[in-house]
Amino acid sequence: MAVDGRTRSAKAALKRKARQEVELRHKVRDGITQMLADLMRWNEIEEAGEALQLLILNADPAAALSQAAVELPSSPPGLIRHHVRSGALERLNEVAESLHGASQKHVIELLILCAHAAGPEGSAKYLRIPRHKIVFSENVSRAFDNESLRELKKNPEDEYFSPHHLK
Repeated sequence: MAVDGRTRSAKAALKRKARQEVELRHKVRDGITQMLADLMRWNEIEEAGEALQLLILNADPAAALSQAAVELPSSPPGLIRHHVRSGALERLNEVAESLHGASQKHVIELLILCAHAAGPEGSAKYLRIPRHKIVFSENVSRAFDNESLRELKKNPEDEYFSPHHLK
């Protein structure tokens, strides 16, 4: 049985509350929403919220500030709505503070302008997914190898078993 829209919205609101997400709304200047759409198309991102979160996490305040005086094409102003979790909200506020106390709306505009000015290839660095680098110590690697060999010895009929590993 299909769930009606009201039930689905209530369920989504509960999930957002549990994840401590906040909805942000920004009335942006002419052309900003089209630039965000361009960035999403160039970088194959389907959700505006995802694109904005990546822009926030990868923000380069100095580069963004260089876009403050850019003239925008004439088009209707827009409204950008998205949800952010506490970490992204903290990062947005840090960037705003580093830009001499700029508003969240102004920071979002500057980040979009900065990434858009970099063009289709250059904008990728502003919309990349941050990855954690995981480095295993020598002790952990050795323990993993030893445990793996111990498991291999338990089941010698394993098709991936190779006797040359058992030195």
